[in-house]
Amino acid sequence: MEDRDPPRASPADAPLHGVLDPQALARDWITLWQSELTAAAADREAQETWQALAALWAGAAGAMVPMLPGGWPHEPARAAAPPRAAPVAAAPDARDAEIRRLAERVAELERRLAGLERGPG
Repeated sequence: MEDRDPPRASPADAPLHGVLDPQALARDWITLWQSELTAAAADREAQETWQALAALWAGAAGAMVPMLPGGWPHEPARAAAPPRAAPVAAAPDARDAEIRRLAERVAELERRLAGLERGPG
């Protein structure tokens, strides 16, 4: 008598109400995902998409680092940011003179009101 492996049952031989072999299911599942991942790794468009997504994540993380109170963990202390230039003055506007006149008038009225609040003097 020869030692032989028992014949393997195909999924078609399994009863409809029974449970399939879990090891066979696991092997099939792993084989399926290996083929899917291999196909995705070979797909140029998928690679470009993942690279763009990784760059987006890196950019977002880099933008958040300055907002951390102590900087990035395990990062040496950063020097203070150099002072920025003063903002550029707005272009002159025809309404500037009117705004200045109204501001002076309000200041004058506030002085008079303060004098009235102090009482007769």
